[in-house]
Amino acid sequence: MEKMSYHHGTLKEEMIEKGLTLINDEGIKGFSLRKVAAMCGVSHTAPYKHFKNKEELMEVISERVLQSFSECLKQAIEEGKNKKTSMAEVGKAYVKFMLEHKEYFKFIFFSDYKVSVCLKGKHFIYQKGNPFEVFCTGATTYLKNYVQDEQQINYIILSMWSIVHGISTLIINESFEYEGDYEELVGKMLTIGPI
Repeated sequence: MEKMSYHHGTLKEEMIEKGLTLINDEGIKGFSLRKVAAMCGVSHTAPYKHFKNKEELMEVISERVLQSFSECLKQAIEEGKNKKTSMAEVGKAYVKFMLEHKEYFKFIFFSDYKVSVCLKGKHFIYQKGNPFEVFCTGATTYLKNYVQDEQQINYIILSMWSIVHGISTLIINESFEYEGDYEELVGKMLTIGPI
């Protein structure tokens, strides 16, 4: 019988990480606490000390991923505040985060927990905690310096989001190579107005 490893105070965090890997590898249908326990090298009952069921663990994973991504974007917005290149900095942070956390990228955009955005009339609609909210708020503040029409601002935000998401997807899927610095490329793509 395989010996189970001892996890002094780290099991919950390891289960979140391994759970994310399992969701990305096998999808929601292939997810179980038993599989996560096996990946962590603990008994199949150990997860129940931290999570009452698999749904609770999946919710915690979702919250962690979205919060981590949102915090990254908030920090970029704060650091770029009052700079003419502030959205370029946010775009760079977006792409860098996705390239450093490819498992988050897959989870956020390709799992059953994916973020979704709707443009209805003059307003974006998204669920609470969606990182797009942070991106949209920062972009709106930035763009109001250059564009007055609210609908036009929405189209530009959608275009900016498409750029950062698209370039992230292309790089992660190894469909695009660039000899220079990806962050610098994104910064140039997202700079609007006189610098």
